[in-house]
Amino acid sequence: MIAGLELAKVLRAEVIEAKCDSLLVVNQVNRTFEVREEQMQRYLDKLQVTLHRFKEWTLLHVPRDQNSEADALANLGSSVEDNELNLGAIVQLIRSVIEEGHAEIKSTSLTWDWRNKYIEYLKNGKLPPDLKESRALCTKAARFTLTEDGTLFTRMFYGPLAICLGPGDTKSVPREVHEGTCGNHSGVESLVQKVIRAGYYWIDMEKNTKEFV
Repeated sequence: MIAGLELAKVLRAEVIEAKCDSLLVVNQVNRTFEVREEQMQRYLDKLQVTLHRFKEWTLLHVPRDQNSEADALANLGSSVEDNELNLGAIVQLIRSVIEEGHAEIKSTSLTWDWRNKYIEYLKNGKLPPDLKESRALCTKAARFTLTEDGTLFTRMFYGPLAICLGPGDTKSVPREVHEGTCGNHSGVESLVQKVIRAGYYWIDMEKNTKEFV
């Protein structure tokens, strides 16, 4: 529960709806049950501090027989070796330690890579289960090209074929392009055009560029 909230905070979530198959945990967090065990009280104290970092939260109980998908994912995550993990596909919790009133959560960074669904479709023909989402993906994917080495490109309406950037590059590219304009302060539209002409694209391009400017 604590690890999930920590990851949600990294994603800048403000409203949380959490579900748990442990009735004991749900009732203790919701103050329906009293916590008598010392170590559990430390976990609860840490959890309450973490919950206060969100504007709104709810914790619901889900019976185990209705929680098979999450259970299967948890088992999958704990059964694979580190070298089998695809970055951005599985978040692995390294450890959760409560000692002497001190709580510590260490986990791999959670990165959502918008390119994954296009790469999976172009490489393996994989589509989302939702019919509406599948149709939208097929339409949008027509603009993308996947090279043999797994690099994703998109065809721009104006400008060259652009390489699709992942989260690790979207902060540095606007800065590099902007600093190459001889000190002139570019507006949002101007800087977006410069990035496109330089041959780069990502899904939140205008939003990220506006924040940078």
